[in-house]
Amino acid sequence: MARAERSTVFVFGSINADTCYRVPSLPLPGQTVLASSADASPGGKGANQAIASSCAGAPTFMIGAVGDDAEAAVMIRALNDRGVGVDGIVARRDALTGRALVLVDDEAENSIVVLPGANALLDDSVAVAELATIGAGDVLVLQNEVSAAANRAAADIARRAGAVVVWNAAPAPVAPQDLVHDIDLLVVNENELAQLAALLGVEQPRSDGADDTARLLSKTVDAIRHNGDRAVDAVCTLGADGAVYVSAEGSGRVRAPRVDAVDTTAAGDTLVGYLAAHLRLPLGERLELAGAAGALAVTRDGASSSIPALRDVERMLAATPERTSA
Repeated sequence: MARAERSTVFVFGSINADTCYRVPSLPLPGQTVLASSADASPGGKGANQAIASSCAGAPTFMIGAVGDDAEAAVMIRALNDRGVGVDGIVARRDALTGRALVLVDDEAENSIVVLPGANALLDDSVAVAELATIGAGDVLVLQNEVSAAANRAAADIARRAGAVVVWNAAPAPVAPQDLVHDIDLLVVNENELAQLAALLGVEQPRSDGADDTARLLSKTVDAIRHNGDRAVDAVCTLGADGAVYVSAEGSGRVRAPRVDAVDTTAAGDTLVGYLAAHLRLPLGERLELAGAAGALAVTRDGASSSIPALRDVERMLAATPERTSA
């Protein structure tokens, strides 16, 4: 894969202090399980995606909010240590830095409980102040762990500046006012796609499978385009089965490398960060790179600590047969 010029990436989103417990199985209601280990690390979808973008080789800046507690300094230092610009992170007095409790079982599946903390205080005033330098050709990455109003304000600023807007609609939007229409690239998993399609009134197929997911993704993209005035590309991840995509250049499927999964916590965030960092590659080629990065991340414990460097991803791709199909 030929290297492409990296975009400058601005990530507007959440910053959390993660605590991860390894458990034999995820607990049922009323059940207590014993953990075999615990690990604390930086997290939050925004911070993870910023680190992934930086690991992919792009100049990356984090815009988010932390509290006035000890965790705030830890999170900022962790981002800075991974090459992420942190001047856009604001401190909110009398607030906790966001927290996440992550349970990972022996099958590498996870359950996550999030306390938003200062993330809930990230508002449009921060977007206006901290996105003042975004320009044409830059990339703005959004997720749904901060308020929809703040996301819409950030998207509007980026759009007027000529930047590209990437929206990872996760967690899935639950109300029409949570939608961000001014986007260039949508990234979702299958559950998020189904919920987004329902909000947009898109009829969903009765059967399952990658082909049906691709058709639903295409219809959902058409509905988003109908509400906006620019072309929208989209990716739906399929876990170990890879991803499907729709773009102006065509559509297709990228199969994921086969790996032994240890922890899937940051796989999706890794994929999003890599997609944003390599904007100038065709979407199918970009998704192949990003999917390999996500696959490599699940072979490692932790959230942001599992995100691989570009050289490791390129090494994996060099040893793996082609996985893109039209």
